[in-house]
Amino acid sequence: MAVLLLLSPWAWSAENPRDMLQKAGDSLISRLIKEKAAYKKDPQILYDMVEENIEPYVDFDGFSKGVMGQFYRQATDSQRAQFSATFRKSLIRTYANGMAAYDNQKIVFKPYAPGDDPKKAQVDMDIMTTSNGAVPVSYQLVLNGKGEWKVKNVIINGMNLGLTFRNQFASSVESSRGNLDKAIVSFIPAAESAKKGP
Repeated sequence: MAVLLLLSPWAWSAENPRDMLQKAGDSLISRLIKEKAAYKKDPQILYDMVEENIEPYVDFDGFSKGVMGQFYRQATDSQRAQFSATFRKSLIRTYANGMAAYDNQKIVFKPYAPGDDPKKAQVDMDIMTTSNGAVPVSYQLVLNGKGEWKVKNVIINGMNLGLTFRNQFASSVESSRGNLDKAIVSFIPAAESAKKGP
């Protein structure tokens, strides 16, 4: 009993992040199959569906902070909020466009092993495709103050989205000659054209 009391509350308060993401993924795929005809006619249905299914599991503010990188410290609260809102919308659309291509591919979640830091986790899975074989995907999560796991970054087939988007935003700031307002308005994350991260 004494040992249990000494355990960090983070170790038992949150759901296993792998199980959480698998349930969320199963729920979204079920809806994709069921409502395919509807969202093929109206893409907004797909965007709404994806938003409803992924919003509870993504730390959009933390994700966007990482993407802003060094410019986060320079930005005002208003600029940070605007960037977070813009990035959130773009990320949902990017994810939705990827899910639109879903065609009954098998998704295999790998066994979950907690790391050294109880407030961080990585969940790995493979998307089995007929053309490219297994495409590895890794979700990096953090445990928030409410004891909830939230996705803060994604690595797809070796491409680190957070790092890629950060480099793209830095380029946007540069092309805007340091004008953060202009860079924020014009920034659109482009995972499709992103270069593979290190």
